[in-house]
Amino acid sequence: MKVHGIGHGCAGISFLHAAGCGTGCAVPIELVTTVMLTDVPTPIPEDESRLLDLLLEGWSSRNLSLPQGKLGWVVKSEIPIGMGLKSSTALLVAAQRALCDATETDMSAAMCNNLLSSVQLAAGVSITEAIDDITVSSDRSIPWLVAATDIVEPLSESVIVPMKEVFIVIRNQPKAEVNIAEFHDRRGHFEDVVRMLRTDRSLEAFRLNGQLVAEVLGDDEATRLCEDIEIETDCPAAITGSGPAIVVLADANQADKLSQFLDIRELNWIRTRMSIDQKFEVVT
Repeated sequence: MKVHGIGHGCAGISFLHAAGCGTGCAVPIELVTTVMLTDVPTPIPEDESRLLDLLLEGWSSRNLSLPQGKLGWVVKSEIPIGMGLKSSTALLVAAQRALCDATETDMSAAMCNNLLSSVQLAAGVSITEAIDDITVSSDRSIPWLVAATDIVEPLSESVIVPMKEVFIVIRNQPKAEVNIAEFHDRRGHFEDVVRMLRTDRSLEAFRLNGQLVAEVLGDDEATRLCEDIEIETDCPAAITGSGPAIVVLADANQADKLSQFLDIRELNWIRTRMSIDQKFEVVT
């Protein structure tokens, strides 16, 4: 097997769902998807939505070059699928980078956003243009407030988030159907989340965003579980993305108590950490 190119994309956890008011914010975490472009076509069971096929179609339709001969993919991922952790975006970012690596293509951020956003919308894996998800999966440096529909200049300003251990509760249930009107009905509350993020109240924003998303989804179980976690461990907990996973943020000295609580509740969980650089600047 010949490897033409390789790329990586990372997972993210939500601090602001973009469907609420058109602005999104997520924090990168240390779970990674690696994709290799090869010369051996191989079924990819992780890609039920045909994202990789659609990416190749989008790449070709833009008259971008491809290696000659048959093409295939190898995917290695640490990211749970369909949990609200940006697994689809991480897969696409990694694959797009593998294509760029294979063909020595220098793709602008705007062109990348356009390509990957169109693929996600065509596949039906995103209810917005997902520019905020593309940003977090591409740039493992700092969290941004992102205009989720602005392909050319989506970044507005960086967000200060305290470094935390990240516990992810994997809930064994199907992803809920999303009614976009339910998000629009809560626009004012999601704008409150934006204000919190702009005034260094990121943990309050994290909580409120999770509460609002759980309301939108009618996920009362998520609301109760997050409340129980916070009462018992004093750690903020919230649903991520459109769920169903729940993210808990902990300081190092809270980690043992939190893990014991999750085990007592017989919950399925994984532990990772944020992957951010604490150098911040405002883009004007």
